Amino acid sequence: MFIIFLIILIAGTGQKLLGQACGNRQLDPRVTSFLRIIGNEDMTHEQLRTIPIQQFRLAADPPARPYPAADVKRIKITADSIPVLVFNPSHAQNLPIIINYHGGGFFLPLLKGLEHSLWQEAKTFGAIVFAIDYRVAPENKFPAAVNDSYNAFKWIAEHGNEFGGDTSRITLIGNSAGANLVAVITQKAKKDKISNKIKLQVLNGLPADLSPKNMETAISYQENAKGYWQTKAACYLALELYAPGQYNHPEVSPLLTEDLIGLPPAVIINAEFDPLRDDGILYAAKLRKNGVKVWDKCFAGQIHMLVGLPPDALELKEYETMVKMAMKESFK
Repeated sequence: MFIIFLIILIAGTGQKLLGQACGNRQLDPRVTSFLRIIGNEDMTHEQLRTIPIQQFRLAADPPARPYPAADVKRIKITADSIPVLVFNPSHAQNLPIIINYHGGGFFLPLLKGLEHSLWQEAKTFGAIVFAIDYRVAPENKFPAAVNDSYNAFKWIAEHGNEFGGDTSRITLIGNSAGANLVAVITQKAKKDKISNKIKLQVLNGLPADLSPKNMETAISYQENAKGYWQTKAACYLALELYAPGQYNHPEVSPLLTEDLIGLPPAVIINAEFDPLRDDGILYAAKLRKNGVKVWDKCFAGQIHMLVGLPPDALELKEYETMVKMAMKESFK
């Protein structure tokens, strides 16, 4: 079930895992149809730079799907008034807490069209979901998103019980840029000796090394540079907008942190046709090397974050099962 890859020892650089194809390089027909329907168009870095940020934000917002208004609370927390959406469809007490960090290349906010999926996440995992609308670039460059994300985690760890959550059972879930933030938060929590407050981290489509060197040398970046929704050019744009010239900072590229001993267990989800695939594989290997429990899988035929699959896809059910299993084990 779990991914198996070769570990290559590179002389003079220590242990390094090179991304291998997790399938036979055949794109899932359902994903092919999705890309055709959305009119997927690859643009160069230069072309992307000419598009106004607000145009990106309008185009990226999926159609909003209705859900009961009573199932969400909209609050602002900490001295920075960070917007947070609190989803509790069951209206129960003493529920596990999920703190969710959305994707969007560090320049998309928490879009209205994502709310239904967050509501569904709370239902799927029988949890309260706190969705963090952290500040985004280019208006707010690094470390604004990191500060908001970390401060929100600390606040929820102290106040989550006021909303019906069990603060002894906290899971952080991050998608794409959000996965990067989750990796950074767990590392910061370790430094502050509060990582025990995080029982599990879930990283889906993790950008772990934002350096231009990685983008030009990683196998997955070359194999999947364009044609599969998430592109290498888009990754360059995100770095340029979010943390120009700071890609060697471990709070931008968490893979650069050497000591990962004592971090929370992790579920890491990769996709065969994702430029970021090798980042997730390498981070999983490094966590294991440091004694961290990891559940991971590379999904053959799929693209970044498993986008494009129908809601009832077996792959999504498998992802949910992995997370439920990891939550059960990590909450013991």
